[in-house]
Amino acid sequence: MVTLAIGEVPSMNEKMKIILDTDIGDDIDDAFALSILLQDKRVDLLGVTTVFRNSKMRAQMASSLALAFHHPVPVYKGVDDPFIQTEKDLIPEDIRKKEKKDEEGKYYIPQFMEEMKKSPIEKEHAVDFIIRMVHLYPHEIILVGIGPLTNIAMALRKDPSIIPLLKEIRIMGGEPTNDEVKEWNIFCDPEAAHIVFASDVPLYMIGLNVTMKCQLVKKYRDILESIHEKQYELLVTMMQKWFQHYEFTMPVMHDPLAVATLLGNFCTFKKERFSVDLKDKRAGIVKDSLAREVYYADTVDVEKFFTYFIHTIFNR
Repeated sequence: MVTLAIGEVPSMNEKMKIILDTDIGDDIDDAFALSILLQDKRVDLLGVTTVFRNSKMRAQMASSLALAFHHPVPVYKGVDDPFIQTEKDLIPEDIRKKEKKDEEGKYYIPQFMEEMKKSPIEKEHAVDFIIRMVHLYPHEIILVGIGPLTNIAMALRKDPSIIPLLKEIRIMGGEPTNDEVKEWNIFCDPEAAHIVFASDVPLYMIGLNVTMKCQLVKKYRDILESIHEKQYELLVTMMQKWFQHYEFTMPVMHDPLAVATLLGNFCTFKKERFSVDLKDKRAGIVKDSLAREVYYADTVDVEKFFTYFIHTIFNR
């Protein structure tokens, strides 16, 4: 068992037990975040769980990416729907009309490729997997949430006994400096986020105040576009599909930064009492004197982060 102080970065001889919970398949940054965990030798990635609008298809994507890196990990599909929010609440009608559907009538993930259906996923539900692993490795597991927090909240509610056994929950989500902002992962399922923020598990939040500074500017895109090794072929193809689908060439590395903060001192953290508002400022991260303390990223060293990002994933 590796015991690290809060905020301490593991050495090369130590491994962190991590479960990644992701909505991989829309933006490219989830795929990059998973790639970091697959490539950094200090990570013991116990499994990947998927969440939100066709978690099965997302699971097949995650499994395919892991296999492309010759690092297969078990992948578990989770909850598709938020506690209360509906697609009509989240996705404008004009966008929903343009979305494709799979054979089950579910949202067809933009980066999905038909050959990914061959990639194996586990039969056990993501929520049950999380609970089982926390009991198997008490006080060791870090849950990393880079999508809506539905799976994590469901696990905490289904088996509250895991709360004191979790080492940490670390999320990409929220905007701790502006409670008027509704960040996507929190907005998708505010009730789930409220449960996670109110739990007694140590919580680290990497929000828009720092992630928006981590844009994949031209000098980094040029490096990625120069990569042709077969190992990275799937990841590069996913990136190109993302560019084509969204007609956008400036991805923001929200999720990779959240993952990277576990493995390097790229952000400084402060403590504040926060809760997730469910009323007037619904989905906003609000200061709350009655809430428990949350660690939130306050500053980011962008150059240092991207040096790590490029080197760890692509050995550049």
